[in-house]
Amino acid sequence: MAMNDAASSDEVASSGPRRHNGPISRRLLAIARTVRSEEPSVGELFDRLESEGLGLTLLLLTIPALIPLPGPFGMVFGTCVALVALQILFGAERLWLPEAVRRRPVPQRLLRKIIRAGLDWAGYAERGLREDRLVWLTGRTARMLLALPLLLMAITIILPIPMGNVMPALALIAAAIGFMAGDGLAVLLSMLIAAAAVVWTAVLLYTGAAAADYAATLLAHLAVELRVMLQSVGVDLGFAAGVSTAFAILTALIALTFWIQTIRHRRSRRQSLDKPTDPQERSRAMARRSRGLVTAASLATAAAAIFIATRLMLTGWI
Repeated sequence: MAMNDAASSDEVASSGPRRHNGPISRRLLAIARTVRSEEPSVGELFDRLESEGLGLTLLLLTIPALIPLPGPFGMVFGTCVALVALQILFGAERLWLPEAVRRRPVPQRLLRKIIRAGLDWAGYAERGLREDRLVWLTGRTARMLLALPLLLMAITIILPIPMGNVMPALALIAAAIGFMAGDGLAVLLSMLIAAAAVVWTAVLLYTGAAAADYAATLLAHLAVELRVMLQSVGVDLGFAAGVSTAFAILTALIALTFWIQTIRHRRSRRQSLDKPTDPQERSRAMARRSRGLVTAASLATAAAAIFIATRLMLTGWI
């Protein structure tokens, strides 16, 4: 499933309803054609992107924040964006990534999804871009000054804030497209979106803090009610806490087993797909099993959390 010929890039381009013939789209398709590896590393992609300029690097590293990604890839790409912005801020001539991040492989399916999303964004943006607007915002000095808000947006993407990724990612994408097209108005728009993203993030944090405070008060009330109820029917709280602890340990071990099986299953999936059978049917079967393992592991984890919370309520910690 490698992107090692024009057919692969044509497949990516044909996934959307728009014609991808603008300058940004052509550069994205060039990336698709030049990636030869079945599972390129983050470092390989980063080196290829760096040769294409800052705009394309920011664009493809930011898109994962807007699409569902398996595992830690969202945090990995967000970290890359933050490192890029930090180095731009200090005027680095060549961008650098830690070796641990560079070695991480990027599945071919994920890469196609990212490039496909990039083509969609480019298809919308290329209609209104112009190279002669506020050009002073696209030069090297302006980029260094704008690196600080870009870094702030990247850090916001990395943080596990529900619904907190979208506006910072939109700001970064607008800046990336503006840099690529030499359109300072798009860069200015990205700064306005970044300002709105700061306000939105502050609202989310305040709302989350208020919700956490309410949840803590509710749990404390439930803990008192639970202890009173058990004592009223003659149940020893120490015994009930011991039972909750035993079930918490049991369900935690079950959850750990399922998570280990899920990781092993995903690692062996590529080798299984190479067997001489119908690859599509095998892929569907493997995906069904993967979803089943994740569901079972999630349920066991939730059960363990409930038993742990019950134990804490019975012993007065909550």
